[in-house]
Amino acid sequence: MPIDTELVAFSEGLADLADRVRASVVQVHAGNRGIGAGVVWSVGEPDASGEVAATIITNAHVVQAARNTTLMVQPIGFDAQLPATITAIDPLRDLAALRVTGQGFTAAEIGDSAALRIGELVIAVGNPWGRVGAMAAGVVAARAPVDLEEEAKHADPIAPAESRESDEEGPRRGWGRGRRLETEVIQADIRLYPGNSGGPLADARGRVVGVNAMVVGGLGFAIPSRTVRQFLAEAEHGNTQVYLGVQVLTTPVAQAQRERLGLSGATAALIMGVEPGSPAESAGALVGDILLAVGGYEVADAASLARIMRRLDTTPGSALTVQVARAGRRIELTLTPELRAAA
Repeated sequence: MPIDTELVAFSEGLADLADRVRASVVQVHAGNRGIGAGVVWSVGEPDASGEVAATIITNAHVVQAARNTTLMVQPIGFDAQLPATITAIDPLRDLAALRVTGQGFTAAEIGDSAALRIGELVIAVGNPWGRVGAMAAGVVAARAPVDLEEEAKHADPIAPAESRESDEEGPRRGWGRGRRLETEVIQADIRLYPGNSGGPLADARGRVVGVNAMVVGGLGFAIPSRTVRQFLAEAEHGNTQVYLGVQVLTTPVAQAQRERLGLSGATAALIMGVEPGSPAESAGALVGDILLAVGGYEVADAASLARIMRRLDTTPGSALTVQVARAGRRIELTLTPELRAAA
């Protein structure tokens, strides 16, 4: 039988891709227990001894699983475990940043998650069931905002051997369940298991486009790289929050108005105040406007606005599109949100 050279080339290329991505993956340990993976997001300049300070991105639920035990990280292919310090954590976006100093760290090439297309090839590298640096391949199934009301399973800390009971979807113990994840996610048709949490989701060029977090309905869910960049930008500015400069109040909307504006819910967010000099005032928002959407996400009520802001690429200087209803008409405004110290 003749050899299919194109298939062989594809196979070898996939193996090379796994090697490139694996170089930027670490194991995350709590004591002598492996609890997940991490991505070497950036490294500093080496000192005289050749050591570098590295920023590791992993999941918040991986860090929380340590239960106050000292966190250690270990680059794949190296024997030494190095102590790590948590520098930032956000459970709602399921992200944590660690700081570690040592040798063997290679920074990942970071891609733009917004450029992903449905059907695009992606790979996940992690430590499922303790198998260090294992790879899985799949395709992008969807990019969507979600509030995970349904039962979700984290690609979570490695459970002790005696508790590794499995069902069709995954282990019954050792995986987190029922946590709300208030961010946009990349949904990939790819199998994730305990130990994949915190590891990279990478595109066919080896660029990290997401951080693997959980499994829902058989799909792997990853936190987009743009969300990670926002998380790190906020951490750099200290305890900050996104600022638009509006105060909103949940208000009922009549059926006729809902149909005219194309709203799906019975309530909306009424703008009760616009702060002088704020991004909202500069964009032309007025008291009495109904805030319909921010960055393409429908605002159902006042409580949903804060959750929506967590899903967006709101790094300093980035433009944001806002839709309001005024005199029964939809109006689109463009503003530049700010980061301010949280109260």
